[in-house]
Amino acid sequence: MSDLDETTFAEEVQIAGEVLSPVRANLLFAREIAYPNLRPSVYLHQLENLTEAAARAIGGEDVAARAQALAGFLFQQQGFRGNRAEFNDPRNSFLNEVLARRLGLPITLSVLFLHIGQQLGLPVQGVGMPGHFIVGVTTEAGPLYLDPFNGGRPLTRAQCLELVQQATGYQGHFDARWLAPTPPRDIVARMLNNLRNVYSQAEDWPHTLSVIERLRELQPEEPAHVRDMGMVLYRLGALRRAAESLTEYLALAPNARDADQVRRSRNLLWDELARQH
Repeated sequence: MSDLDETTFAEEVQIAGEVLSPVRANLLFAREIAYPNLRPSVYLHQLENLTEAAARAIGGEDVAARAQALAGFLFQQQGFRGNRAEFNDPRNSFLNEVLARRLGLPITLSVLFLHIGQQLGLPVQGVGMPGHFIVGVTTEAGPLYLDPFNGGRPLTRAQCLELVQQATGYQGHFDARWLAPTPPRDIVARMLNNLRNVYSQAEDWPHTLSVIERLRELQPEEPAHVRDMGMVLYRLGALRRAAESLTEYLALAPNARDADQVRRSRNLLWDELARQH
C-alpha cells in the first residue's frame, strides 16, 4: 500500500495498463495537481477500513440486495452525498477530499462505490452516461443501475434518460449505448476532464495546465491534449513553449479540422516572439 506513496501518476499509468485503478490514479493525480504533501497510502487505508465496515453491514448472497445495501451503507450510514450546492468545487473531483468531506461528483462517488463493491466481490461497473456517471450491477434478473450522486437510488431507463436530459439539455430518445460499461482508463480520463473544465472556467491556468499534463500521460495518442497545452501556455505567457506545443500538434494532426486556425495562431506567436528580440 505504501509503495503508492513513491509512485508517480505516469508510472502508475504505464505499469497498470488497461487495469488502471481509478482510485489509485485519482490519489496520484490529486497529489501532482493540488496536494503535494498527500500520502495516497493514508486514503487507501481509509478505504480498506470502509470496505471492512461495509462487509459487516451487507451480509447475504443476493447480488442486487447486497449492492443496494452497499448504497445504503455509503450514502445513508456513512453520509456520502452529491455536492449540489458547489458542484464546480474542484475538491469534488479529488478522492482525498471526498473521503474527508463526504461530498463529491457523480463520478467520484461512483468510483468510491465501485472500489468497495469490487473488493466485496460484487459484479459492478462504471457507466459513463452523457453528463452523469452511474454504476451498473450484473444480477441474475438483469442489470441494475444505481445513482450514487442521488443517494444510490435504483434507476429505470426512463430515469436514466431524464438524468441525461437534465445534465446536457438533450431532447432525443434513450440510447442503450449510454449504459455500456466504461473502462477504467476512460473513467480516469473523465475525472481529469471534469477537473480541466472546472479550472479553465475559473481561469486557473496553472492548475489547468497540470491537469492537461496528466491527461497527456494517460492518453499520449491524443493530439488534442498537445493543442490544449499550447493554448494554456499562451494564457500563462509562455509564448515559446506555446508555439512549440502548437507546432507539435500540427505535426501530429496535420489534417485536423482546426489545423488552419491553429496554424494561424502558432504563426502569430512566432511573430510575437520575433518582435521581442
